[in-house]
Amino acid sequence: MYLPRFSIIIPVYNAAHTLKQALESVIQQNYPAIELIIVDGGSVDQSLTILRHFEHQIEALISEKDAGVYDAINKGLDRATGEWIYILGADDELSSVDTIEKVAQQATGRIKIIYGDTIVSGTRHPKVPSVHRGRFDAVLLWKNSLHQQGAFYHRSVFETFRFDTTLKVLGDYDLHLKLWGEKIYAFRFDGIIARCGAGGLSKQFVKNLYKEELAIKKERLSFLLYLLNIPWVWMKFLYKNV
Repeated sequence: MYLPRFSIIIPVYNAAHTLKQALESVIQQNYPAIELIIVDGGSVDQSLTILRHFEHQIEALISEKDAGVYDAINKGLDRATGEWIYILGADDELSSVDTIEKVAQQATGRIKIIYGDTIVSGTRHPKVPSVHRGRFDAVLLWKNSLHQQGAFYHRSVFETFRFDTTLKVLGDYDLHLKLWGEKIYAFRFDGIIARCGAGGLSKQFVKNLYKEELAIKKERLSFLLYLLNIPWVWMKFLYKNV
């Protein structure tokens, strides 16, 4: 039976306190066709020591200074050989040992994204929901409704696309708006894909987050939709909502 290969990319920078759990959640998957790609941005904590412990399970390890998380992900994409791509944060973990196996059962035909829900673990902002329910529909035009750790991408998605390294937080949103505009076919996976850390700028409601959202929408949306989004985005900022 043909088993599509999954490339799992983990960008790392000083993540020693969570990295082991992230790695183990991949290594313990009961699906055999997985390659694990680690892109470390020059960590100065114990991250590299942890990575050396798992070196026999890592297909590719890049450790060098980078221009941020999206530069790291791009490096991982350049090394990926799988038919499907998944990006896991170093403070995140796959929800169960059979997550990839279940997703692989849906990886057929013209499907280009398989997406589901994520759980936000740890201490979080009161406005951040404990469960992020993924949506790939017109809601994307107004908010970032698809969590990157809740989505698997067919490799064809990245044939011409690389993440914009000038973006600091919402590179995944930029990708999702692009794919929505191209009307690609997506399949909703009925279940939790990952447990994600509660940290990160995307969950802290800082002003730059909303400025970045507007910059992306100016590039990806029609002029009218962009104009409608300006007051909407700043209202979200005022009321601390994503």
